[in-house]
Amino acid sequence: MDLHLQLQNHPSVIGPTADFAYKWGLNAGLSEERALALSLAVTEVVTDVVRFAFPRHEESFDVTFRRDISTVEIIIAEQGEPFDPSRYVYDAERARKEGNFDGAGFTVMKHFVDDFAFLNKGRNGKEFRLVQEIEATHVSELLRRDPQPAPSENGRREYDLQPITPEDAGDVAKLIYRTYGYTYAKEELYYPEKIRRALREDEKFGVIARTPSGRAVGMFAVLKSTDSNIGEVGEAVVDVDHRRRGLMTRMLEMLIEEAEARGMSTVFGEAVTVHDISQRVNQHFQMESTALLLGIFPAQRFHGLVGDYPQPISVIIDMRPLQPYDVVRPFLPLPYEPLLTDIYEALGATVEAPDMEPATPPPGSEAVIDARISYRFRHMVLVVQEPGADIAAQVQQTIDDVSDDVIVVMVDIPIDDPHTPFLVHQLREHGFVLSGLMPRFHQSRDYLRMQRPLVELDFDHIIVHSDLSHDLKSLIEQELSCTTPEMEMSSPSKSTAT
Repeated sequence: MDLHLQLQNHPSVIGPTADFAYKWGLNAGLSEERALALSLAVTEVVTDVVRFAFPRHEESFDVTFRRDISTVEIIIAEQGEPFDPSRYVYDAERARKEGNFDGAGFTVMKHFVDDFAFLNKGRNGKEFRLVQEIEATHVSELLRRDPQPAPSENGRREYDLQPITPEDAGDVAKLIYRTYGYTYAKEELYYPEKIRRALREDEKFGVIARTPSGRAVGMFAVLKSTDSNIGEVGEAVVDVDHRRRGLMTRMLEMLIEEAEARGMSTVFGEAVTVHDISQRVNQHFQMESTALLLGIFPAQRFHGLVGDYPQPISVIIDMRPLQPYDVVRPFLPLPYEPLLTDIYEALGATVEAPDMEPATPPPGSEAVIDARISYRFRHMVLVVQEPGADIAAQVQQTIDDVSDDVIVVMVDIPIDDPHTPFLVHQLREHGFVLSGLMPRFHQSRDYLRMQRPLVELDFDHIIVHSDLSHDLKSLIEQELSCTTPEMEMSSPSKSTAT
């Protein structure tokens, strides 16, 4: 969950904000050294905001603290005077000779943190984003202390399945390594401390399977969403000597029961498109394909797992509602209406016309967008919180700010909002294409996802399995092949109910 502070633009806030950032970083799992470095970067940004952003001190600015299993991020947002960082490039020689230290602040910030981003949001101000990786002991250290070979199980097939506890973290990391080497995509699973912290803080839950001797041979976990009551069935492994014995099915059944007991509305999986094995598994467990996300993982993150894969890796989103759909009344843009209707019906929903006409945002209205950047995987999701006439300008400015650091930009639009057809139309004119439906993805609302890959992709290397994923791939490929896609404004979606 994000933590937000609103601060008065006054020098008195600099020290307390830096102190808070330091202590928050320690609590999030940073070492003292890295928490101190983060607080020094925060000090630099907040000092610059206080000194230069506002001509009057009575203004205020916001600081957001955000964390996940592997990283912490601090976002300083202000609506002060415009700032062009390209004019302030630090030159050490110039600083020595002329005493001109322009741009030194950015250099300091980049030195102290693992990632730094500056977003110019136009009339919505500016954002400075500071990211620090959470260090932890790698599983290789544990294996050096525990080099004994696996005990023989003599072919016995009895297994004890129990909920994962923090005490299981070391065994989970060893199981991942012994099964996949260093090719598993979820890198945090090689760090027992990160697994332990996520379990203790209820960021995920799971099942572990052990043999009669106590050896861990299977694990399946659900990662809970931070802003909706859904979870990703995103971590699964079975020891190679214990496969084809129904362990995966038994563990998933326990997971689904636990998710339902926790009142979760939906579970979903991200299935890579380098092959269709994981997609077949998801379909076997009654998941339906709802979106195709293009190029969201760099291929090198899967080194050894997919060989010399020639491009960033795309994924299929497969969803399974745990709480059934009833009637939905989405605002479906006309070119996407048949496919999105099919997706809704596959999820068990009845699609009816909205109770009002689609709308256009008032001239001059400003969209409110939350940018969520994956620095490790080089993609970004922009979540539309309030529609506005300037949606395309804001999105394009954000792309300009981060285009050197991301592979693909995605925009999530609430599909129950009457402005959705207008927003989609604007984005399509700026090179965006459909990604699909993201059911219950933010604040339990359904979102239409648009996407714009910033690299070339060969669709022959994108392997899909289900009928819906084939339909998604065909439509998206056709859209990308059009240099000037046309887009009609939508009328209310027609009811498909009989």
